[in-house]
Amino acid sequence: MDQGNIAQLEKLLPLADKYGLAYITAFLLMLIIVVLLRSIVKGKLVPRELLDRSEEDRDRLQAILDKERSEFMQPTLDVLKKLKIDHTEDRGS
Repeated sequence: MDQGNIAQLEKLLPLADKYGLAYITAFLLMLIIVVLLRSIVKGKLVPRELLDRSEEDRDRLQAILDKERSEFMQPTLDVLKKLKIDHTEDRGS
């Protein structure tokens, strides 16, 4: 170690002795854990497998909704096609 690092360490050791390095590091670790838990609870930090699973569920449900929507709209589309065919036949005559 060079003299600069030793001098800096000599300045820090009395502070660690005075305030208790273990208490300071424990407080910092608890603060970090609380921030991580809070971000998980708010949904800002989500495990990748849960995100993938939710995207798969969303895609599956969207496919079901698309199928129901197409089945529901099919009679209306049939009527519109018949009207369009009738309208073009009326013009041709």
